[in-house]
Amino acid sequence: MNPLFQLLSETDIPTLLGMMRDFYAEQHMLFESGAAAKAIKQLLADPGLGQICFIYRGAELAGYFVLTFCFSLEFHGHFALLDELYLREEFRRQKLGRAAIAFAKTVCKQRNIGALRLEVGEENVAAQGLYRISGLTKDARHLYTQWL
Repeated sequence: MNPLFQLLSETDIPTLLGMMRDFYAEQHMLFESGAAAKAIKQLLADPGLGQICFIYRGAELAGYFVLTFCFSLEFHGHFALLDELYLREEFRRQKLGRAAIAFAKTVCKQRNIGALRLEVGEENVAAQGLYRISGLTKDARHLYTQWL
């Protein structure tokens, strides 16, 4: 059964927040529901910033992904960041992750975006394998962050 990708609507925010809470807990990341809801609403209000899609397997909600649009001289203009990709435990290892990445690449090509980037925890070996199989390569540089 082929997956279905559905753009998120404002009425879907509570469902997304529940999955985000699970994802962040698995990845040992701080989850702040209010801040996440605010960011989701901002993204939904401006499709030029990116998109959020639910991933369905048949009628069942399997997960979600967030694709944001960025700009970089290094990447000769626009690039996309696969900001989050989450599949519920019972839907993993069913090629849904590959399908989501392929769909994200199609969105990028339709928007004339020349590069797709993402970040992944060093301990998340399964996700790293998925990304390699999907044609992504590990950069030689490290990301650094300071919250402002």
